[in-house]
Parts: sequence; C-alpha cells; structure tokens
Amino acid sequence: MRRSLILALICIMFSSLSVASQTRRGRTSKRSGRPSTSYAEKEQAEIRAGRERIAAQIKALTQFLYLFAGVSKGIENAELANRNREVSSVSLSVEQIERNKAKVRDSIRNVRAGLEGLESSFRTNPALQSYYPNLAGLAKLGQTAESQAGSSNFDQSGRTLIMAVNKLADALVALR
Repeated sequence: MRRSLILALICIMFSSLSVASQTRRGRTSKRSGRPSTSYAEKEQAEIRAGRERIAAQIKALTQFLYLFAGVSKGIENAELANRNREVSSVSLSVEQIERNKAKVRDSIRNVRAGLEGLESSFRTNPALQSYYPNLAGLAKLGQTAESQAGSSNFDQSGRTLIMAVNKLADALVALR
C-alpha cells in the first residue's frame, strides 16, 4: 500500500514535469539580455540572505556572550582579589587586568560594528526595508553595551547584548 502510494506520487511528479517541459518548448519569444529570475524571486533571495545574516549574527553573538561571561567574571574576581590583597594563583596584576579589559572593550566595539552593519543593510536594501522596524534600535543597543563596557560595567554590558540577541531572534521570526 505504502509503496504504491509513493510510486503514484513519483509518477505524478514526473508527468507534471514532462508536461511543463513540453509547454516550455512551444514558446517562441526570445529573452535575450534579460535575466531569467523574476523580481519576486530576487526579493525572496534577498529575504533569505537577510535571514542568513541575522542567524549568523545570533550565532556569533551568543558564542561571544558565552566567552564574555567567563572573561568578565575572571576580571571581576581578579579585581576583587587585588582589592583584598589576596595572593593566589589566579591573581592578576593591575596591568594584566587593564589589558584584559581593553581586549573586552575592543571585542564589544567589533560586536557593535556588526550590529550597526546588519541594521544598516536592512535599512538600505529595498527588499528588506519592510523588515527594518524589527531591527531598528539594534545599533543603539550595541552602542549602549560599548559604553557600559567602557565604564567597566561588564555585567550590564552583557545584559544589553542579550537584549540585542532577543531583538535579532524576534526579527528572524518576522522574516518569513
């Protein structure tokens, strides 16, 4: 029963393909110089590319946040140990702590640039402009996170970046 149903579906698919190919051969109009894809197909390709960019940004940002949590906790613990003048194997010098903070700030600056680029690409692409409201404010979240990190408020900076991930996820759902 199951095999005959599958066989019937395959036969229907092949017969519809052969009918479609026969009707295509009968056309006499030439399409010299014009692209074969329609505007709707191009728009769908742009939307698909937009979804892929959002998904890539979500992946990169969540991986960054995973690593960022450990680094910021390490900086916090090292500062606490230095304040309490504890001598331990994880104690870092003030210079090392400042270098680590600078690296984190640079990383967040790069994240902000990525968020700004993504938001801008949706704002300027005609096929994606209708979805731009879902991403509006993403660059501002990146700027806020960068500012918070600049004042060594790494925990709050991470929370702001989590808000950016949430906004990206909502935008991804809106892109159908």
